[in-house]
Amino acid sequence: MTMVERLLWLADELSRQSREVKSAAVERRAVSTAYYAVFHAITALCASELLGSSGALKKTAEFERVYRALDHKSLKSAFSAAPLNNNQTFKAIGNRVVELQSERIRSDYLPSGRLYKKSECDRLVRSARSIVAALKNLSSQDRRTLAVYLIFKNRPQ
Repeated sequence: MTMVERLLWLADELSRQSREVKSAAVERRAVSTAYYAVFHAITALCASELLGSSGALKKTAEFERVYRALDHKSLKSAFSAAPLNNNQTFKAIGNRVVELQSERIRSDYLPSGRLYKKSECDRLVRSARSIVAALKNLSSQDRRTLAVYLIFKNRPQ
């Protein structure tokens, strides 16, 4: 299993456990973990598209540098700007990523208490799975476009 697959599995498991233990903390961890699965799927896509995806390459400082180039704030900004917000596929992915990111922030930083009904926690975890699947199904051109516009700043001309 990849790290993304393990994070999605863990988010599913935490969501399932939240029903048994009735814990807001477990629900919060499920949502946060689901977001991080998506974030790592996106960063891996960017690094692989810009540098390649051979096993040896993934262990280089260059791969790590590109992998870590994306931050959470710029991710949200890029999905909200052209050309990503003008493409229906990217817009659909971006809207779900931004929603999941907002919920991750709520989960991690709001004071204690129940934030989610069980169905909402499950929906957010399923949303993360669907984002990862959508990323895998992108054409090579769309993957490259996404990587370029997520990693590099859009500079005015």
